[in-house]
Amino acid sequence: MRLSKLYSNDSRFHNMTFNEGLNVVLGKVSKRDDVQKDSHNLGKSTLIDVLDFMLLKNIDKNHIFKKYSPLFDKHVFYLEIALNDGSYLTIRRSVIQATRICFKSSESAIICTEDIEWNETNVPLEKAREYLNAQLAFDVIPDWPYRKTVSFFLRTQKDYINVFQLGKFLNGKHKDWKPVVFELLGYDSDALKRKYELDDQLENLRAKSNAISVEMSVNADDYDKVKSTLELRMSERDEMQKRVDAFSFYSEEQHISQNLVDEIERNISELNTREYALSYDLERVKSSIANLPSFDLEQLKQIYEEVNVYFPDNLAHSFDDLYQFNVKVTRERNHYLREQAQTMEDNLRSLRHRLQELDGQRRDALDALQDRDTFHKFKVYQKKLAQLEGEVNRLEIQLRNVDVISTLNDEIENVQQEQKEISKEITTQLKRQDGDVPSTIKRCFNEIFRTVFGVSALLYVRTNKTGNVDFNTDVAPDETAEATAEGYGNTYNKMLCVAFDLSVLATYSSKSFFRFVYHDGVFEGLDNRKKELFVQVARDYCQRYNLQYIFSSIEDDVPQNILLSFTNAEQFLTLNDQNDSGKLFGFSF
Repeated sequence: MRLSKLYSNDSRFHNMTFNEGLNVVLGKVSKRDDVQKDSHNLGKSTLIDVLDFMLLKNIDKNHIFKKYSPLFDKHVFYLEIALNDGSYLTIRRSVIQATRICFKSSESAIICTEDIEWNETNVPLEKAREYLNAQLAFDVIPDWPYRKTVSFFLRTQKDYINVFQLGKFLNGKHKDWKPVVFELLGYDSDALKRKYELDDQLENLRAKSNAISVEMSVNADDYDKVKSTLELRMSERDEMQKRVDAFSFYSEEQHISQNLVDEIERNISELNTREYALSYDLERVKSSIANLPSFDLEQLKQIYEEVNVYFPDNLAHSFDDLYQFNVKVTRERNHYLREQAQTMEDNLRSLRHRLQELDGQRRDALDALQDRDTFHKFKVYQKKLAQLEGEVNRLEIQLRNVDVISTLNDEIENVQQEQKEISKEITTQLKRQDGDVPSTIKRCFNEIFRTVFGVSALLYVRTNKTGNVDFNTDVAPDETAEATAEGYGNTYNKMLCVAFDLSVLATYSSKSFFRFVYHDGVFEGLDNRKKELFVQVARDYCQRYNLQYIFSSIEDDVPQNILLSFTNAEQFLTLNDQNDSGKLFGFSF
């Protein structure tokens, strides 16, 4: 699939016809600061956004057509594409009704007007994508819709950050793009897709297990502990039930009396002792907080003068240093003492609160022992029976959830085992490298980069610690040398992106797939000699593999000898900032 024409119903728009081979979008800039301030000033970069819009991208509020909607509401755009079977397809999309698409098929290139008879009219956006996907009839990674890969061939500046991870996927999950790239590189992505499904499944199972564990305060290995506690509480409940039924309260009263003597009184005594000691220590700390030292140097000098004794300047300096040191020490000491006092006050407050609770428990126990009203006692013990019933129910629920956690953990182990098997399958596939596609892509990738920079570029895939795959590129001085850090420079990284896109297109050039690529600002940062080599590579690949290569550049970034080498067909669109008519849309915004 190639680009044929892009035009609009607005006469101010720069209608364009794409060349079959090399295409240059040139920006002639006299107000350079304006262009750097806003890339929309001329439109050379915005052209990618328009093409993506016409290839049925779902636009949001940040798209120029939404941000400046009053200026574009009446615009209707037409994109004619050349299909791989030799026919043509025109896509009509208006800004105001961006989710209603029209299609026109033709055997040759045409210009569509509003009164033309469309093959498909007002097709909803999702249905329109399905229709276009069917018309493209790609036999390269056919299980993936064209929208998954089209952004590799419409690279904006934000898409040069990573060779394989496009800007739109930077905040997304690896499962959304890695299987696509894996298959694009010639591997079978079924295992990798299954691996990411297992990753999600494992994450969900662990989340459920952790949620139950936190909510119920149990772990999988707490089964015997919970079961033993449950049996104990059930025994206490049954005993209490018997006593309530028989109106026998003697044993309970005896237990209350013993608990009152052995526990409550002892705790109160200990806490009273701690309260006294803590209160005493707190008063000592508060009394230790000192005021800042007071020292009047001028008064000291006056005393020396009155007794006719010479007061040297260095002595005054030493007194002042000593004073400042004392102030600093006193402040630090006071700060520490205040923190200590605050901690002690908090502890004292907590201790007194606990004393109040124990005193209340003591009153309740004494009330129970001294109350002669049998029916009142019956109500109190019946309430305790209810509490035991509640505790038994809680422990039964805990025990059931321990079983659930155990079951989840078994599922987690099964998933982890399947993950290991899938990871082995992926590793085996990487070692085997069935087919010519991976080798061809790697060979073309190195050829393109080496031609421009004179050094080898390595493209390789390996499994990572999680059992998934990572895509890597490195730059080395020659085939036998180790990879160097040069590949991390911005200029090298941009050219690695370019080399990857072209190598993929070249590898699949005999199949039904994209046969065009648009790179924005590819000349920026390149040495002039490298620019000349790059243009030679681009022309060579267009001719050898029947590709359409489009790139945009500011005129100042293009050496004169390269500029003169462009034919009229190759330099198919020239924009300038002399006035609004030189800009892509014919107006400023």
